[in-house]
Amino acid sequence: MRIGLVTGEYPPMEGGVGAFTEQLARALNTLGHEIYIITSRKARPADVSPQPAAMFAPIDLGYANLIPRVGRWRWPSLSAVAEYAIRYDLEVINLQYQAAAFNMRGAAIHYLPWRLKGIAPTVVTFHDLKTPYLFPKAGGLRERMVRDLARRARGVIATNAADQRRLVEWGVSAARQIPIGSNIDAYRPNHVELEEVRTGLSLPGDAILLGYFGFLNETKGADALIEALAQLDDRYHLVFIGGQTGASDPDNNQTFLAGLRQQIERLGVAGRVHWTGFLSPQRVSTYLVAADMMVMPYRDGVSPRRGTLMAVLAHGRPLITTAPVEATPEFRHGDNMWLVSPDDPQGLADAIAALAAAPSLQARLGEGARELAQAYSWDVIAARTADFLAEVVAQKGHT
Repeated sequence: MRIGLVTGEYPPMEGGVGAFTEQLARALNTLGHEIYIITSRKARPADVSPQPAAMFAPIDLGYANLIPRVGRWRWPSLSAVAEYAIRYDLEVINLQYQAAAFNMRGAAIHYLPWRLKGIAPTVVTFHDLKTPYLFPKAGGLRERMVRDLARRARGVIATNAADQRRLVEWGVSAARQIPIGSNIDAYRPNHVELEEVRTGLSLPGDAILLGYFGFLNETKGADALIEALAQLDDRYHLVFIGGQTGASDPDNNQTFLAGLRQQIERLGVAGRVHWTGFLSPQRVSTYLVAADMMVMPYRDGVSPRRGTLMAVLAHGRPLITTAPVEATPEFRHGDNMWLVSPDDPQGLADAIAALAAAPSLQARLGEGARELAQAYSWDVIAARTADFLAEVVAQKGHT
């Protein structure tokens, strides 16, 4: 199939949706599909000429044709997507939807299925169901925009059971649940690389290194983790791995980050908190493996919709995280992760100390995480996605 992937962000832009789209594009291409990625101008690779002659031609990435042409996701962007769908005879458009990735103040992207009617069927992958800001006092219109987008689409993909159930409640009968995979490829660093990480962080020999991976925002519980760190002795250090706030919703996330830094100073743990900044995927892998355990205390509970979680699982790391809000049978406490209550710094500190004193438990959790990750491999995700897209294409007429 000739598949168009529409995404508000794409590498080198920092963001989970962009990382997901890249992995999906590669995996779909491996299955023999022809991929076109329609995205923001900010995703234009730095080594590609900005000259007018090159601006309008797709960029050959080897696994996909990149079209970084959208300045702002407003109404003209819908016509641009339609133009590319016609020009390259795309059989289906798969919109990677997350409100923050498409400028939370804009409503236009919610009408893409309507604009593509008679041109190509639209399948929407909902990375979450968070509502756009739109404008002050938008109220119930925010949810209505997301709900109507789901209803207009020919097909809908939910990344977790909770979102799929909500979509069904909205009357979206064509929802298919397909999980997210790891947003980076697993790399196995050697002992020299691992030692270099710990030396570079100036860790003492008896240090216990905790890792946190993912952009920072108020839903991910990093503030609770700092509170927990302050209750642990000086052997415990924490490294924030990767970029800090990403390209989506930067204002709110920067405000949270500023508050987090103030908290670190107030609690006197600045000497035990480390920041890597944005890293290559290989370096991210190295830091993940160098950490003694990963701690990701999501305020809204652990969920299979998080690509950073999947990266931790794919690397076989012992993980402490918060119990899922929705029943998720595959997440098993004491088997493939250690679950604690959200917003409980004392309970989090106790769990960290308990695992630090039990190397055999860490090893069991790591092995369980690696086994769990096999269900979220990209070849499985791409095959299920391609099958669903093919079902949609096989239907008669465009809605």
